[in-house]
Amino acid sequence: MTGFAQRFLQLAGERSPLCLGLDPSAELIRAWGLDDDAEGLRRFCEISLEAAGDRVAAFKPQSAFFERFGPRGLGELARVTARIREQGGLSIIDCKRGDVAETMKGYAAAMLGPQSAYGGDAMTVTAYLGFAALEPVLSTAARCGAGVFVVVRSSNPDGRRLQDALLANGQRVADGLADEITAFNEPLDGGLGPIGAVIGATIDRDAATTLTRLPRSLILAPGVGAQGASLDDIRANFGAAAGRTLPSVSRAILRHGPDPAALREVIDRFRDQAWAMAQGRSAVLQLAPG
Repeated sequence: MTGFAQRFLQLAGERSPLCLGLDPSAELIRAWGLDDDAEGLRRFCEISLEAAGDRVAAFKPQSAFFERFGPRGLGELARVTARIREQGGLSIIDCKRGDVAETMKGYAAAMLGPQSAYGGDAMTVTAYLGFAALEPVLSTAARCGAGVFVVVRSSNPDGRRLQDALLANGQRVADGLADEITAFNEPLDGGLGPIGAVIGATIDRDAATTLTRLPRSLILAPGVGAQGASLDDIRANFGAAAGRTLPSVSRAILRHGPDPAALREVIDRFRDQAWAMAQGRSAVLQLAPG
């Protein structure tokens, strides 16, 4: 069975490593001239996926923006992951679940793999209840060829205080979590394991040293665009890990909708930057105004 990391690397070579964040917020849906309801949500996603087509390797639907519409919104989340699969891309359900082990079994069954309720190729999780509590999700991912991205260093500055807190052994929390991810991936066959890490593109070089502890992981890097980070920041701060990083861009692309042609133009510009980033070259390109 081909795992998530291997599928991503193949698609990154064919399409670029860019990850399009599908964040259908009320603000964006209304800016597109759509009603902020389940029908507007569906149209927003249809246009976004049509515009992106086979230009990006992965899509990251933010579950909260679907959940806010209740059952119809959750139905649209399942529809979106199915459409992504039809287009040959990978879906990362950004739900950041984190609970006791027994509960995590339910989240794994809901989110991961083609036989799950929502059919995600990967999902995001948090480890505040302990890394061991994530085991049902991690083992499910390993078994069905899916991926999991554990939040290690987030793109919001408020997270830094907790992530830099010291454990009893003097190690930073983020570094200890990175070591546990690597220990899980180590015995598995192949180069990169199924468990990746969320490392915000906004981190500084000191925080980026955590990446050296994640040699067997893909890196999901949110924060490009609206949160102030650039793809050149990833190239400069992520070192060798930049070549296995999924830079995630949402609002900086989606604010150019609802015109599919305008969306494609901006996606193509970010796609070229993402390729340059992965190859260690300067990714600075002129973005379209607006």
